[in-house]
Amino acid sequence: MTNSNTSPFPNISLSHFELFADDLLCMEEFYTRCLGLVVTDRGDGKNGMVFLSRNPNEHHQLVLTARKSDSKTESPIDHIAFRVDSITELRVFHKALESNSTKLQTVSHGNTWSIYFRDPENNRLELFTDTPWHVNQPCRFEVDFEMPNMELHEFTELKIKNLPGFIEVNKWRESHTAIFDA
Repeated sequence: MTNSNTSPFPNISLSHFELFADDLLCMEEFYTRCLGLVVTDRGDGKNGMVFLSRNPNEHHQLVLTARKSDSKTESPIDHIAFRVDSITELRVFHKALESNSTKLQTVSHGNTWSIYFRDPENNRLELFTDTPWHVNQPCRFEVDFEMPNMELHEFTELKIKNLPGFIEVNKWRESHTAIFDA
């Protein structure tokens, strides 16, 4: 679906932010206690991550990531993400970004197919579309957007079907709706 104006690009919608946190527990408590977000997932290890949402249809609207002590960035933002409706629409942006000689990372998080890139002032952005599956996060592996749609679907499902939390996304949403009503 394209914009009603003359733009050749599909519509995008703001999806989520990823913030670096010096005190992950303090930040998690603030966003849950003061804004009512709920924890939908979390990653372990040194680079802890907390995924939060206030919308039962969104796996996350905010990601908190423990800032590494050797981080060279002063910015609190890791990236800003925008959603498109389909892999076909994502390919439109991929083509435009490639022709602009922007360095692209094309990945899947199991629950999305994503393009990561930087704008002219080095801000990191993500454009993505949802897959039909959910897997526990973090999950990340490279994908090739030159693959036909069916091949990309099969490749992705093969990579994630044995990972923790693998389920059809609609079933995941049904099982998580109750946490938003608590």
